[in-house]
Amino acid sequence: MQFREATFRIKLLRWEELPDFGIYSDQVLTIIENQLLFLQQTEDDRIITPAMVNNYVKYRLIERPIKKKYYKIHIAKLIVISLLKQVLPLTDIEKGMALQTALKGNEVAYNTFCDEVEQSFQRLYDCLGRNKEFSFTVDHISNENLALKMVTLSLASKLLTQQIITLNGARNLNEIAAPTDVTVKGENSFEK
Repeated sequence: MQFREATFRIKLLRWEELPDFGIYSDQVLTIIENQLLFLQQTEDDRIITPAMVNNYVKYRLIERPIKKKYYKIHIAKLIVISLLKQVLPLTDIEKGMALQTALKGNEVAYNTFCDEVEQSFQRLYDCLGRNKEFSFTVDHISNENLALKMVTLSLASKLLTQQIITLNGARNLNEIAAPTDVTVKGENSFEK
C-alpha cells in the first residue's frame, strides 16, 4: 500500500459532532472505520469488529449499550480505544480514560484527546519534508497533559515507522513529505 499524506492530516470528529441519538452496532462500526481509515495497513485490515466491541463491554472498557443502542460516550470511547490500543495495553487505556474523564469530564477529555492526536500527527509530518535529517522536539508540555501528549506522539511515530518499512526505507520518505492542505475527516452526517 502506498502511503497517503492524509495519514498525517487527520481530523477526528469532536464530541458535538457525534450523533445525539442512539445508533446500532453496525452504524457505530461504520463511523469508527471511516474515522480511523488511516490505521489500515491493507484493504483487509479491520479497525474494529463486533467481537471487539463485545469484549470492550465485557471487560467494562465501555458501558453496555442501552436497548442495543450506542450513544456519544460509547462512540468516543471506542475511537479512543481503537487508536490507543495501537501503542498501549487495554488495562492502561482503561486507567488513562478514567483519569482523564475524572479530571475533565467526558466531553472535554474526548475533545482534548482529539486535539492531541491531530497535533501529534501534524508535528511529526511537518518535520518530514525539511531535510534529510531532522530533529523532533516537543516544547511546552504541561504536566496535566504529559501522558496524553506522549501516547499520541507514540501513536504517530509508530504509524510513521510502519510507513517507512512499507516504503522500504527512510530514503523513500520524499513520497510522503510534500505538504499540501489535505484534510481528511470521517463521515459526520448522521440521520435518524
